[in-house]
Amino acid sequence: MFAQKESTNWYFGNGAGLNFNSETPTPLLDGELITNEGCATISDPNGNLLFYTDGVTVWDRIHNIMPNGQSLKGHSSSTESSLIIPKPGSQSRFYIFTIDQPSYYLKDNNTIEGLNYTEIDLSLNSGYGDVVEGMKNIHLITYDENDSFENKYKSTEKITAVTHSDGSSIWVTTYFMNKFYSFMVDDAGVDPSPKISAVSQLVSPILNDEGANITAIGYIKISPNGKKIAIAHSSTSAGSPRSGTKKSGKVLIYDFNNITGLVSGQEEVLSNAYPYGLEFSPNSKLLYVTNSIFDDDDVFVNCELLQYNTESSNISNTKSIVSSSQNIAGALQLGIDGKIYRAGYKVFSKGLSLSVINKPNEIGSLCNYSENSLSLAGGEAKLGLPPFIQSLFLYSFDYEYTCFGDNTHFFITSDDLYDSVLWDFGDGQSSTDDEVYHVYDFPGVYLVSLKMTLNGVEREPLIKEIIISEMPEVMNGVYDLIQCDSFDGEPYDNITTFNLQLANDAICLNNNDDVQVFYYHSILEAESDTLNVNTIDNIYRNEYIDELVYAKVLKTNTECYSIVNIRLKTTEPFDIGHYNLIGCDLENSNSGYFDLSEKRYEISLDLNLHSYEQITFHESEYEAVMGLNSLYGIYSSSEATLYIRVESENTCYGFGILNLSLNSFPQIDNQIFNVCSVDFPLLINSGIPDNLISNYFYKWSTNESSNEILVNEPGVYEVLVYNEASNCEVAVNITVVENEVPEIIGFDIDDHNVVVNVNSENNFLFSIDNIYGIYQESNIFLNIPSGIHEVFVKDLNSCEIISKTFNVIGFPKFFTPNNDGVNDNWNVYGLEEGQLNIDQLLVSIYDRYGNFIISFNPINSIGWNGNYLGTQLNADDYWYNMKLSDSEVYRGHFSLKR
Repeated sequence: MFAQKESTNWYFGNGAGLNFNSETPTPLLDGELITNEGCATISDPNGNLLFYTDGVTVWDRIHNIMPNGQSLKGHSSSTESSLIIPKPGSQSRFYIFTIDQPSYYLKDNNTIEGLNYTEIDLSLNSGYGDVVEGMKNIHLITYDENDSFENKYKSTEKITAVTHSDGSSIWVTTYFMNKFYSFMVDDAGVDPSPKISAVSQLVSPILNDEGANITAIGYIKISPNGKKIAIAHSSTSAGSPRSGTKKSGKVLIYDFNNITGLVSGQEEVLSNAYPYGLEFSPNSKLLYVTNSIFDDDDVFVNCELLQYNTESSNISNTKSIVSSSQNIAGALQLGIDGKIYRAGYKVFSKGLSLSVINKPNEIGSLCNYSENSLSLAGGEAKLGLPPFIQSLFLYSFDYEYTCFGDNTHFFITSDDLYDSVLWDFGDGQSSTDDEVYHVYDFPGVYLVSLKMTLNGVEREPLIKEIIISEMPEVMNGVYDLIQCDSFDGEPYDNITTFNLQLANDAICLNNNDDVQVFYYHSILEAESDTLNVNTIDNIYRNEYIDELVYAKVLKTNTECYSIVNIRLKTTEPFDIGHYNLIGCDLENSNSGYFDLSEKRYEISLDLNLHSYEQITFHESEYEAVMGLNSLYGIYSSSEATLYIRVESENTCYGFGILNLSLNSFPQIDNQIFNVCSVDFPLLINSGIPDNLISNYFYKWSTNESSNEILVNEPGVYEVLVYNEASNCEVAVNITVVENEVPEIIGFDIDDHNVVVNVNSENNFLFSIDNIYGIYQESNIFLNIPSGIHEVFVKDLNSCEIISKTFNVIGFPKFFTPNNDGVNDNWNVYGLEEGQLNIDQLLVSIYDRYGNFIISFNPINSIGWNGNYLGTQLNADDYWYNMKLSDSEVYRGHFSLKR
């Protein structure tokens, strides 16, 4: 018998798929996947598809993209871009772990996202699933955050999972650089703090000429019994152009502790190779590897399928070549039928089939490898196959019938020999029978263990978590679904069309139950349709008066269901009449907004309806009759007709018409006024044209109610303009800005260039020496002559003009005291007597070592002639210091040239 069926459905490659519900897997051609490598699929314990992904997009069981199921942070060209983990203790929640491609090859952007997870809840979106709010792309750290190199790449393309020794929790394990990271997943969720194991083999990211990280490629797998972990590094170095670059890969095998999540030991079983796919046999004793062989020019030669005995003290010596062929090295993946399936294809061909290892527990050729033997019926395999929790394939024991009250069936699936067994059902009860039935007293989560003994030696117990589910709580008796007999050509004949899903809320009594509802003609049909595919269409026309149909209320992701009788009754509809609703065409676009909530309340008052009678609006007559696609709140539309439906206690009551018409609204915009202080008080208005002012009501933020108001200070004034006839309201902001008065706070003078510093970054206008001259926006003036000048500054609206004088003072860069009549003395220029305090003005000269040479007043002196105590000084740099006032001191240097 097959193991648990979470891995029943596979989707991979270009539109390829397999279903394992029959003895021989059958092709599936309804998938939406197009992926070279990464993919993941999950089914329920009964083998029904739940959803699948390429690590970027999530498709539900009917192959629609989940509402929020896009932009996950995996990559379809990552070896293992995704892995789906059921949340322990839950029947509806799952985690999708994604690994981005840790390179820049084929990436749409330059950010490498590393390892992330997203939570899916199948009770959302009418049972088809959706991403849990706030639980999308949660990042997990698999690198040293303080190392910029590791921060850049974050991960490899490898991820695997196995059940914890407690039989409930799950270890999710990945690898980067020289460390394994194992994350615990239990009923509390994903623990973001991993168990980290450092190993001796270091594999750093290396990019080839195309930007691909060649060391990240290859699979990682844990053995089904959780004792070993194997890893394939397709490359560990860049290789050599002379001897080939695809010859540095390795396969290593380690010990895995499924109690602690830690990895230890290391044995290199393959080197100087280019491995890709890995898989353990169901009994965990053998390891299979796909390895491509290339020549010195990196041209593909052939591919080997290798087998190793993991129980040997020297695993590498047990290598056996099962096959050598032209199939490239693709993924290897265990199926629930105990066989291993191999992806890949012959070079320059398409992968229209899979290869199969029929007896993977057998050594050497006895494993019965059959190449390209399983047709995909037109689907195309590429390199990848969907990975699963490896423990699913551990041949131990299985169970069925898990609804509360069922006689739950436990049976052994292991091929190991034993002479006695002990079952522990997790509720204090046990049994020593090989095959046993057990009834639980209460619904809940139980850990069931099986201990097998051979020749007096007790093996390690096999443990699984099972959930005993309550039947959905539903109403007793017959529920009458009543539909108005109208709009069908033969009204009042008691035959009409029903939307069966309108009965769902009434017949399901516990809103906390995650359920799906299917409808049938008979109880026998409901009970025999285990896959729920032969149902009545939800939009159903009754065949006779008071016809009975049967609702199968199924708890999500279980086999537990209850059945309710539904009687289809008709009634004559009440004509609600015609109503009108005027909307606002605020942008003169022949489209506007209509407040349906307010109209619903108005109609309810008009009809004197009770609180249990509901009004809905619909875009078509058919949708109104069926109760489909109800419209709520603010509705955007052109002028149109909506259809009114009134329900009384989930029963059709009557129909009516709502005509939508539009009123135009004057185009009014926000306003900004830049004013001077003398302009206050200022008169502002809403912007409504003069001839329409009386058609509107006004409410200002100042509590005034006229079209125009006087304001006495700057600020933002809001006015609500309302039209009673169309119930249209527009808010307009009038911003009054008082122009800032400029203030000159100083000057930056460099030689003959002047920067005027003002008190604000606001725009001002500047002019030099002429109040009526040409003003410029820049506060920089170039090549200003020496002397005293006056600058004028005004705001853009010329509210006020201010001025201030400044001196342009010159300090020569050099002088030549050679008595030729040119530059014989060094002195300051640009100073004018009468503007300065002559008594306090002093220039001091120093040599380059700070030794004082001379001081003089630049106004009543010819300056310095280059002598010191009657001796001519050498050509050199000298320094000056001049104090013009307490706040203005000039310092600099010049050259004496001979």
